[in-house]
Amino acid sequence: MNYRVVAQVSDLDKVKAALVSCRNLLEDLGNVQLEVVFNQMAVRALVKGSEYEGDVDELIKMGVLIVACRNAMRLNNINEGDLINGVAIVNAGVGEIVRKMADGWLYLRL
Repeated sequence: MNYRVVAQVSDLDKVKAALVSCRNLLEDLGNVQLEVVFNQMAVRALVKGSEYEGDVDELIKMGVLIVACRNAMRLNNINEGDLINGVAIVNAGVGEIVRKMADGWLYLRL
C-alpha cells in the first residue's frame, strides 16, 4: 500500500520529537510520501544553523518534502535565504494541509 501523509509541526519545543516520529514512520511503513509543514513558531527550526539542521537535511535526503509557511516566516522575521537548503515554501501552512487532506492525504499533528 502507498501512503500519502501530511504532517503539521507548530510548536518549536516539539520539533525534535516530530522529526524522530517522521523517521520512525518512514522506517515502519516503507512506502510513504511524506510532507511535513512547519508553521507558527516551529518554522524557526528550518533556519540554517539551527540545532535541527542535520535532522532536516537527513529527512530531505530520504525524500521527505519539508515545507515552511510563508506567513509564519514573516511573523518570525525569516527570509527565504535563511532557510536550510531544500526547504520548500507555501504561502499558508494551514491552506497546504487542507489542500492535501482534500486530495485524500492522511493528516498527522506532531
